[in-house]
Amino acid sequence: MRIGSFGEWQLAQPSTPRSVLADVVRRAVGAEILRADRILEGYSNEVYRVRAADDQDLMIRILRFDDDISPSASAAEARAIALARAAGVPAPEILLLDTIDAGDRGFPVMVQRTVPGRPLSQVIERLSEQQVRQVLIRLGELMARLNGIRVESELDWSTVMAAGLADRCAKRDQVLAGGFSATEFDQIIELLAGYVRDFPVEEWVLCHGDLSGKHIFVTGDGGDSIAVTGMIDFGDWQAGAPVHDLAVLRVREPQLEVSPLLLGFGAPADETYRRRLDLHTLLIALDSLTFGVDQHDPVGIARSGRQVRSLVSDLG
Repeated sequence: MRIGSFGEWQLAQPSTPRSVLADVVRRAVGAEILRADRILEGYSNEVYRVRAADDQDLMIRILRFDDDISPSASAAEARAIALARAAGVPAPEILLLDTIDAGDRGFPVMVQRTVPGRPLSQVIERLSEQQVRQVLIRLGELMARLNGIRVESELDWSTVMAAGLADRCAKRDQVLAGGFSATEFDQIIELLAGYVRDFPVEEWVLCHGDLSGKHIFVTGDGGDSIAVTGMIDFGDWQAGAPVHDLAVLRVREPQLEVSPLLLGFGAPADETYRRRLDLHTLLIALDSLTFGVDQHDPVGIARSGRQVRSLVSDLG
């Protein structure tokens, strides 16, 4: 499926009846719906922004389009959000976690209170350099809180990464189609094998998994003071490496300066830590490249290809 066609495909699917949405809102906040607008942003969820009585703004997320649409998957996301909020991360407040009936099956539904502000991706071009730096330092602080939460996993680092490395090796043809030579591919895999060997993770931490400008909300973009007010969409949360979210954000938003993020994060300033981060970023950037090839996305291929080459050059 073409990357640009996913929203069209989602829109073509039967929408949840307004009567069902109204019942969900009544259960969540005891109020009637005044307006419900469908948002074609998420890949896993059918999403509605709802205005309810008493000036309440809500998000309804119905887990319909993922490989795992079980109530347990939705409950796991809710637990991740609860842990993040308890650590002081401005994740959305969950008002209802339940299921709705849709024909012969049910789908998990989550009602959240909207976070204040607007996505960073919508306002960043209007911010001064100082404001952007302010946002990135604060964002780094919040990421450190999130990634400071230890979580359990049945899998160890070597097992997870051996499978991950095998998966990247299996995508050799996509990497070559993305403009890399066989020799360059071998160099990338050698670097990643060294990462697996030299930087083991002893304890997994809670990771958002899909941090980008559209998932980070800010307020105050019209004035001198700006605040990070929300971190949304934990659908791709995972037990991961402490550098995972930093690496994902670097790949999703390559225009952002890394140093203020690391300052806020409290990352060590030594070369060993930076190499670890660069290697994990290479891992994510390679995934982005192969995704772009699979989706026939020339802009994504070019962007990811430049990032992969830059990282390989820096890593030596």
